[in-house]
Amino acid sequence: MALTLLLAKVFGIALIAIGIALIVYRGHYAQITRDFLQQRLLRTVIAFSEMVVGLFIVIGHNVWNPPPAALITLFGWMFVLEGASYLLMPEKYTARFVNAVNRPQFFIASGIIGIVLGIYLADYGFALWARLP
Repeated sequence: MALTLLLAKVFGIALIAIGIALIVYRGHYAQITRDFLQQRLLRTVIAFSEMVVGLFIVIGHNVWNPPPAALITLFGWMFVLEGASYLLMPEKYTARFVNAVNRPQFFIASGIIGIVLGIYLADYGFALWARLP
């Protein structure tokens, strides 16, 4: 439970900050996404790092109840799958996927979802609002 609370705090704060940044600086992140396709070494390092972080979460926190814990575990699995796919997918499929999501509305939607999930996890981790019995 202590690890769940710690991860909820970390993910909560990070998701809120990243969500706001995605909305406010979406043009900047669109350029980074385009550059991501051109930089094979960077893509490999990020994919490997993402997969390792995901494995740490999945192995160290494979908890599916209560819902915030399940969300954290789900993030871990998403990191593993995304990192592995960037390492293993042929370049043309990676480019097709990245180009499909590199749209302003995607960054806005992702930002809003990130902020909402971040508030949810921060609330759970920091007990911001009173709990019902």
